[in-house]
Order: sequence, then C-alpha cells, then structure tokens
Amino acid sequence: MHTSQRMQRGASAIVAIIILAIIGAGAYIGLQYIPQYIEAGTVDSILDNIEKAHRKSPVSNADAIRKMIGNQLNMNQLDDLKDSFKVTQDGETYIIKVSYERDLNLLYEKKPIKYEKTLILR
Repeated sequence: MHTSQRMQRGASAIVAIIILAIIGAGAYIGLQYIPQYIEAGTVDSILDNIEKAHRKSPVSNADAIRKMIGNQLNMNQLDDLKDSFKVTQDGETYIIKVSYERDLNLLYEKKPIKYEKTLILR
C-alpha cells in the first residue's frame, strides 16, 4: 500500500513541532537551573578558600572568618548571600554553616532548591 505524500508531510511537521517543543522546554528548564548550579559551585569554592587560608595561618576569632567570607562574597558578586553564612565558635573550633534556598521556575510550578553545607575549622 502506498500512502499519499500529503499524509507524510503533515505527520512529519507535527513530529517536528513536538520535538521542538520538548527541546524548548528542556532549554528553558536548563537555563533556570544552570545559574543555581554555578552559584552553588561558587559557594563551595568560597568555603574551600577559607579552609585553605585557615590551614596556612589559623584565624584568631570568628570576626576574622566573617570578614574573609564577606571579601569572598564581594569578589564573586554574591553579596545577597551574606546573611546565609553563620559563623559560630566553640573553643578553638569554628563552625561555618551555609544555608539558602532558590526557586527553580518550572513552566507549571516553582520548585524550591535548598543548599546547605557545613565547614568545621580546627
């Protein structure tokens, strides 16, 4: 049996539109997620830098760590995360906790993405 050329053209156009819609939705979600992924990587890098600096020359108080965090955040243009960093001191041990939440704006809902990490300096 032979099918007509019109049926094949129409069906292939519909399939192409569906494929483009799927690719477009994936690109939209990817563009929403990539900045959050980069931001989380930058926060990890900040914590690593603080840990390395502490190993080279141990800090004397929690305010020095807060200043280091502020400088790193300023350098990476993440000043809005300053309140997400909590520094506490327990004897000679410093605990740095980072906790923040961002929304992943999907087409049908907003999904919260949480980031939490703790660094202990001794």
